[in-house]
Amino acid sequence: MKAPQRIVVTGAASGIGAATVERYASQGVEVIGLDINEDALQAFVGVTRHGGRRVFGYQCDVARVESVDEAAARIRAEHGPVDVLVNNAGVGVGGDFLETTVEDWMWLRSINFDGVAHGCRAFGADMVARGSGHVVNVASGAGYIPNRRMASYCASKAAVIMFSRCLRADWASRGVGVSVICPGVIKTPILEHTRLRGSVNEEREMMARGFRLGHPPDAVARAIIRAAQHNLSIVPVGIESRLAYHALRALPASFGNLLARI
Repeated sequence: MKAPQRIVVTGAASGIGAATVERYASQGVEVIGLDINEDALQAFVGVTRHGGRRVFGYQCDVARVESVDEAAARIRAEHGPVDVLVNNAGVGVGGDFLETTVEDWMWLRSINFDGVAHGCRAFGADMVARGSGHVVNVASGAGYIPNRRMASYCASKAAVIMFSRCLRADWASRGVGVSVICPGVIKTPILEHTRLRGSVNEEREMMARGFRLGHPPDAVARAIIRAAQHNLSIVPVGIESRLAYHALRALPASFGNLLARI
């Protein structure tokens, strides 16, 4: 697609979302960040606006369709049409499935999957109507890599991957592209927004060390920009995510069984 004039990023106050805002803003693009944490978002926007960058921030809870619709209407009225939507907001749940609660499941799904669908509906309608635009949904390598004690999280990300692929097929003839990004281990504060249940909670510090050694969020931001620019379908980020993606395509049963035993 041609260079975007205006983009929207959810989960914009930290991690991958913040890196994406910074990367697009440095290219002169008008960026509107959405986040449930308004204080953190406004602090980030204030820092990112240096040098005349056009960066704005609005509080939004992607789990609530009314909140997403209100944000979309406000952006439409105050800024104009959105060229690229990046659905990035996400949380985590870890632990044996039977140790997690129904409320954990509903909370996770409402943000990781429903939030993506709400964003696609609220902003995608305008894109389809004018016949241009691009949606980038941030899933995870966990969406195709079976992981012990991560059933809920992996399922939510697998749903985002399939939803994105179907939406790409639906909107291809209407001039709107859809990409899905599948990061591996990324150095982000996602553990601050993760519910760990049962014995997994005792491993929180070990998991935190693993995330601190992960790939930089800017690696994902660059992949997001590349996906929108070239209308890519599925983009794994990080060697572990890329290797697993290609191995599962080549040997789905044997490699999947191996991963499930790790």
